[in-house]
Amino acid sequence: MPKLAPTWIRWTCLATFAMLAVGLFIAGIEPARKLGPDFEYFYKAGRVLLVHGTTDPGYDRLPNGQIERRGTIEWYPPCVGRIMTLFAWLPGEYAGLAWLTLNVVAMLACVRLIARNMMGLPPRDWPVVQLLPFLLLLPAWWWEFRLNQINNFTLLLLVASYVLWRRGQHTPAGFWLGIATILKLTPIVVLGWFVLKRQFRVVAIALLTIMLAGPVADAIVFGPKLASEHYATWAQTAISGSHRHLILSQREMDWRNQASGAVLCRWLHQTNISTTWYNDPRWHDDPQQRFINIANLPLGTVAMLHTALAAALVLGLVWLARRPASALNDWQLRFEWALFTLAMLWLMPVMRRYHVVMSLPAISVLAAALHYAGPRGWWSRLAQAGVALVALTDIAVIILVRQGNLQPVEAGGIILAATMMLGLPLVAALLWLWRNPRAIPSDPFATRHAADQAET
Repeated sequence: MPKLAPTWIRWTCLATFAMLAVGLFIAGIEPARKLGPDFEYFYKAGRVLLVHGTTDPGYDRLPNGQIERRGTIEWYPPCVGRIMTLFAWLPGEYAGLAWLTLNVVAMLACVRLIARNMMGLPPRDWPVVQLLPFLLLLPAWWWEFRLNQINNFTLLLLVASYVLWRRGQHTPAGFWLGIATILKLTPIVVLGWFVLKRQFRVVAIALLTIMLAGPVADAIVFGPKLASEHYATWAQTAISGSHRHLILSQREMDWRNQASGAVLCRWLHQTNISTTWYNDPRWHDDPQQRFINIANLPLGTVAMLHTALAAALVLGLVWLARRPASALNDWQLRFEWALFTLAMLWLMPVMRRYHVVMSLPAISVLAAALHYAGPRGWWSRLAQAGVALVALTDIAVIILVRQGNLQPVEAGGIILAATMMLGLPLVAALLWLWRNPRAIPSDPFATRHAADQAET
């Protein structure tokens, strides 16, 4: 039985979390009040729908009557704008602050859920066991709150889905998984994990939620004809946003994008890493031409190479997670789920700093397993190296930002590399536990419910 932390340590860590939450809230106040990006795009998608009953056309009419084009949430399904009507009835400043407040609540709820249900450590010590994993991702959290983004909510829904499933509550687990997939699309990777675990009730509820809350509800709101047109337009946009299309069209290739396709293209083709604002005409492009490539392969070759690497990655994940949930213990399920959550980062076509908050479950599970496995041994050293690389990346980013030399380093994929290195100890742990399922001692707080039985 793990020892409980002294009361003073628990309260100190809790107070630290409170100060961090306040600090992140303060960091997001000004952008929220001024309706700055990225929340502006979400808010105006809901506002246009609420006022005009249609999807966001991507422009504002200025007081002098002129039209100013701006960014939109074109890559998100049309139903996301409908979800944002929950805030769009408020003036922009108050809507931004309301969203920011809920973001802070969602962050604390997510941290607490992970600590109490996925780390196998004393539940009441959740502020103690989560403080270090949270601090390792503090730069990503800062950007998440500065932009008032949606990834925090998505992560909370994914964590809640896993926790509810482990408690045997398959219907709400599938519902929240479906909502998460509607919000970001990339949680379809986690949906695939539930398929591999033979959890077909969770999958069925998730798919039903996606259909009813998405196309069916939009058909009711817009009418079948207009809804089908909206989804056809969105589908075309989504296809044009794939890794292959972005590489061939040279869109989203600047230094900010840490996606595997963009990083590979910058290394293997003469791709300009300077900032280019594709989705918001109000922002000005960086006129400089900068390159980091070590080769100059044709774009078609780069796209084909990335497709092959991505396919190999997906096949590797499927092979690792091929066994049903009933054949696995708690640690194996946690490692697999955390790995698939981390894989969302590797597979998304546009990945920026704030997306890295999605790696919190992976760091948390590794930290908890290290507690049980001990600091010595080959796996423990590998896990420590993976976590240390995340910390070193944070330090490097902070130093380079202050020196103004971040762009070439980030263009090289330093953040992507850190997330991929974080996956190595997860994969190694799964292979290790295959040979010896009790290599990491079972924790006394493990949840054992109906999820341990195979579904038919």
